[in-house]
Amino acid sequence: MSYNDDVLDRIFMITERVIVFDGLDDIFSHIVKTAIALTNADAVTIRVFDIETGFLEIVKSSGVAEGFISQPSIRVGEGLIGTAVYEGKPFSTKNVTQEPMCKNADLARSEGIKSMMCVPMNSRESTIGCISVYRKNDKEFADHDLMLLSIFSAEAVEAVEKAKLIAELKKQATFDPLTGLLNKRAITEKLKVEIDRSKRHKQSLAVLFIDLDDFKPYNDTHGHLMGDKLLHDFTAVLRAHCRMVDILGRFGGDEFIIIAPQSDLSGATALAEKLRKEVGDYAFISSKVNQDFRTTCSIGIAMFPAHSDHYEDLMNKADHALYASKRKGRNKVSIWEDKDSLMGTE
Repeated sequence: MSYNDDVLDRIFMITERVIVFDGLDDIFSHIVKTAIALTNADAVTIRVFDIETGFLEIVKSSGVAEGFISQPSIRVGEGLIGTAVYEGKPFSTKNVTQEPMCKNADLARSEGIKSMMCVPMNSRESTIGCISVYRKNDKEFADHDLMLLSIFSAEAVEAVEKAKLIAELKKQATFDPLTGLLNKRAITEKLKVEIDRSKRHKQSLAVLFIDLDDFKPYNDTHGHLMGDKLLHDFTAVLRAHCRMVDILGRFGGDEFIIIAPQSDLSGATALAEKLRKEVGDYAFISSKVNQDFRTTCSIGIAMFPAHSDHYEDLMNKADHALYASKRKGRNKVSIWEDKDSLMGTE
């Protein structure tokens, strides 16, 4: 078989499009087998960004020992692989153990790995991880190997995203897929129910609108993956310091809403101040090695029935109070009073 025929056969392998198999693990197994066949590699690993840990974790591998698989997780922007994911650009090297940026050269030597090629798994919006292939000889990966793996990576990403979409479709009707909180539609419906309940029991209720300060600059500087991680961890802080009866939702972007049943103004203000302080004290992860990220949040409060007995009006007033906090310099809690008068606390 000629060189051109071999490349054409491998291109045909890619055009047999990756379909959604029986879950993500099945898809990752297919990606591993195909990556080895396409590049004539001896080993392969797939790393995917884990929103829980904030690191690139190995989700599937072949041809390497357990010690290699259990190596420390890699931060986005760290080492050869972390840099490839951060920049969304592939790289190839004849001897990875001689690369200054290689984090685990000793592990590579113990496996007999020399040549390495890493291709990011780029989606339309960001990079979800990478496929790395290895050879245990001196034969360097050729340009056509890089081309083939890059083409296949695009197909692989599509399959992974389809599988995730199928798994999340039911949840998306009610829950925000990133944070696991009620989405805008669901939290609005929940507020209607809670207002009706509060009316029946003659109880007050608070609505808190919360917005992360300076989220856009962080997202622009550290990338969408770390922006998602920031929102995920911000949600965890809110969950940890709300009451069991409080109901949390993501209204959109970096704006969140909390429904606090059976809460008077004093209790709502105390909750808001507690959340503001906890967020300000929290060390969020960033894309910079050994460097935490600190941020703050702004909060607006509106009360049922004191400020309104209609769900939409109540949300609007909490939103107006939130923007009053923003106007006052951020990292503030503001309480809606009327159209023209807003009171804030620090």
